[in-house]
Amino acid sequence: MSGAAARRPPGALRLRARDPGRGDAGRPRESDHVALAAVSKRPLPDPPPTRGRENLEAVLFDYGHTLIHFDDRPHEQLIEAYEKINQLLAERLEREIPAAQVLIEKVSRAVDDEIQRDYAAGREEEVEIAGLYDSALRGLGLELQPALIEQVMELEQNGWLKSVHPGPDVVPTLEALKAAGLRLGIVSNAAYLPRLMLGQLAALGLREFFDAVTFSSGVGVRKPHPAIYQDALTKLAVGPSAALFVGDRVREDVEGPKRLGMRAVLTREWRQEDDPGVADFVIERLGELSPIVARLRSGRPTPDTYN
Repeated sequence: MSGAAARRPPGALRLRARDPGRGDAGRPRESDHVALAAVSKRPLPDPPPTRGRENLEAVLFDYGHTLIHFDDRPHEQLIEAYEKINQLLAERLEREIPAAQVLIEKVSRAVDDEIQRDYAAGREEEVEIAGLYDSALRGLGLELQPALIEQVMELEQNGWLKSVHPGPDVVPTLEALKAAGLRLGIVSNAAYLPRLMLGQLAALGLREFFDAVTFSSGVGVRKPHPAIYQDALTKLAVGPSAALFVGDRVREDVEGPKRLGMRAVLTREWRQEDDPGVADFVIERLGELSPIVARLRSGRPTPDTYN
């Protein structure tokens, strides 16, 4: 999803990518090795010393459009998954079940549309995902027990894996940050059950990097509610001022974390939002994060410097 090129926001350090990508979680949308102490082609400025900040101990990431991106038409990848769902329901309910394509339109897309409407309304309470599936299935005359609804969700979630891809700089960046002794976490708005989202992380080879993972489905509220960030900070045993948040959305990944006392990086690799001047740093790809982290850990630069 491409948008208008962002102007350089006052108070934020803007780094430019060598080759910007194009443009949430669980629902869909590639690398030079990144060394933590590496510098970009354009050196970072040398600002005054840190004032009133703890040393950086942790980096928290958004998930969708930050660590992963999605195919342009992800629902087209669900045919195989919904053929399995069709077979499962036919066996369990002992009746004729609508074809896979019909199920995709009337169940998967219906659930997705409802989630997106709820997000667009700005509600911070997470939806009850099983209830959305139950409602969509009942619309087709299919009444399922909760355990069977969960099986449907799991089969669909497995189908999304064909459309979900880690960005090119993700693994090298995470490896460098871990090697430097930083604690890493994920804070993501994801309506799907936490165990399904953790399964997706494991299937993508990313789970091993993270010391804490918090999904909105697990805590009941979405970013930018402070409780979802605090859950991850508590798991990591760090305070807000010792943490850096990285994500693609201004409201959820910059303003929310900063209100709690974190520093924030807006990434524009897979989604482009104009920053109104609140992000401490704006990057065009995740590979630009390591030099920022290296400078923050050395005491330079800080939000006190740039804002």
